[in-house]
Amino acid sequence: MKTIFFSTHDFERRYLDYWTEKLGVESVFLDCRLSEETLGLVKDADTISCWASDDLSRGVLQSLKGIGVKFISLRSAGFSHLDLDFAKDNNFSVARVPSYSPEAIAEHTLGLLMCLNRKFPRAYQRVKDFNFSLDGLEGVTLHGKNVGIVGVGKIGEAFARIMKGMGCNIYLSDPNTNEKLGKELEAQYVDLKTLLENSDVVSLHCPLNEKTKYLINKETIEFFKKDAFLLNTGRGALIDTEALIEKLKKKELRGVGLDVYEYEESIFSHDHSLEGISDEKLLRLMSFPNVLITSHQAFFTSEALDNIARISCENIKNFNDSLPINEQNFIC
Repeated sequence: MKTIFFSTHDFERRYLDYWTEKLGVESVFLDCRLSEETLGLVKDADTISCWASDDLSRGVLQSLKGIGVKFISLRSAGFSHLDLDFAKDNNFSVARVPSYSPEAIAEHTLGLLMCLNRKFPRAYQRVKDFNFSLDGLEGVTLHGKNVGIVGVGKIGEAFARIMKGMGCNIYLSDPNTNEKLGKELEAQYVDLKTLLENSDVVSLHCPLNEKTKYLINKETIEFFKKDAFLLNTGRGALIDTEALIEKLKKKELRGVGLDVYEYEESIFSHDHSLEGISDEKLLRLMSFPNVLITSHQAFFTSEALDNIARISCENIKNFNDSLPINEQNFIC
């Protein structure tokens, strides 16, 4: 059975080529995004493979059902772009890649923090310009600081371990309490307000859903210490961008590191160097000297790309062969 891969990036092709050939998955690779406009490309396929930016809304799923698609393999951990209720009600089978490299994302989060704190981008550019002055490059010692981690799944846990290793005090906030981890790291589980009020560094690692959308909003952002760092390598809409901009305008955050952005869908992973961008909120964020933005690349290591390709292709192979899909991978 043929599988159509949408939003196939150049950087993942060699991994997908390897695993589709190894597992015998008949594949058609398309670089375009799945949307209502590209549904006509789905022909004679029972299965499709999608990236996190593909459109799996109700209307698209309705059309896919009519075409005869039965299985959707997500090359991502998150599935907020999927209308899950409609997928369940219409007997779609959907699987994901629940964990491809938690350490990669945790390490990138640390990278954002270090660059913001020690002002590496500014220092690098100065030296390139033969300017060796230290004015404006002062940071803080992270050892002994309080680090608050919102969302303590595998990524949050990996980041907590890194920061504990740097001598930080750890605050955790998650509906599910991992008592073993808390004891091991001498970490405190607290509510969100307490975490924000006491943390020098706040890092978001929770999934995006109805409860977590705009977790950081115009009310909760006022709980932050005025010299705190805010890091988000989770999902863009965990933060209300307008509330963040207003906070930054008041100069009440030491630094903000973002690998995700609320409206990134048509911007990230594309080259806009010739035409520029017109997203006023993103442009405003980029104008602040204490904001560092990367293009949703926290996952972007060779190990992670290989795991994404392997697990998503294994999901397809198992579905095609009527074999059970790993329970952790199965969504519906």
